[in-house]
Amino acid sequence: MKSNHIIILFLTFLVLSACNQSNVNKRLLPGVSGNPGEVIIVMDKQAWDGSAGEGFRMLLLEETPGLPQREPLFNAVNISRKAFTDLFKIHRNLIITSISPSIEQSGIQVEYNKWAKPQMVITLIAPDRDSFVTLFNENHQKILGLLLKAERDRLMDNYKVYAEQTLMKKLETRIGIKMNIPKGYYYAMDTNNFVWLSHETSETSQGLFIYYYDYTDSATFTLDALINKRDEILKKYVGGENRGSYMATELQILPYFRSFKLNNRYTAELRGLWKVEGDFMGGPFISISQLDEKQNRVVTVEGFVYAPKYNKRNYIRQLEAILYSLDFAVDKKSELKAN
Repeated sequence: MKSNHIIILFLTFLVLSACNQSNVNKRLLPGVSGNPGEVIIVMDKQAWDGSAGEGFRMLLLEETPGLPQREPLFNAVNISRKAFTDLFKIHRNLIITSISPSIEQSGIQVEYNKWAKPQMVITLIAPDRDSFVTLFNENHQKILGLLLKAERDRLMDNYKVYAEQTLMKKLETRIGIKMNIPKGYYYAMDTNNFVWLSHETSETSQGLFIYYYDYTDSATFTLDALINKRDEILKKYVGGENRGSYMATELQILPYFRSFKLNNRYTAELRGLWKVEGDFMGGPFISISQLDEKQNRVVTVEGFVYAPKYNKRNYIRQLEAILYSLDFAVDKKSELKAN
């Protein structure tokens, strides 16, 4: 009995040691390499040049919606399995493929922080090219969604750590909303039902608009209604440098509209172009609108970019990461009464 007890204790020690070592290894992982929006696809050249690689090129190089110039959703980099050394294993986004007759069944696996952090590794395996193409076609939208979310989550996690806490507390007290605003933003305007936060460099400008208005009915969350309200608010508060000029929605190319759930709330999103009436400035914007049921109001948060010398995709993704952290502040007094 005593001997068995010792064996059990020893096995328990081994399991705990293994778990502790695993946790230590995870903490010791290096930071990821690679630029935002970059994906490495590990696939041999013959497959990359064929239908298997064509599927990835069509998926990842698709045009990013709502930008003034053509920019791909991702920058895709192909390397062969032989070239996939430790140098590449710490990249932020990895898609690893294997097509071999020794593989019995096609499959897809998603792993996080395998060789670095914050990293995402997607592995696809298949016994032949036809099976691989079938596997890809069945999962290509899932793959795209995972990559977009991974890029956004990295930014959101970073903004939680490096946040303008004073500004955020003021937003919560003043408007009753919570958002993770990264350092560098400041109040450019705060009046009535409109707040403008700005982040400026010598060559770029990123801005956040927050405005709210009474909710009437579900027609509020239509493309036309959201554009009309946007133009009404911005004409009133966002003037241009020239006398009588103001920011407006570019309607020659209608904004993209979609609805989805964010923090368990119905969310209407617009992605499009803004212009300055009476001037020559313009650029992309993204906005989300939600219903604040407790106060019977629609809250819209919007991000816009002015960067005439640069590509805009990554700037818009930075703003998207801020917007997607939107939540409504809890009224502590009301919460206590309810309990």
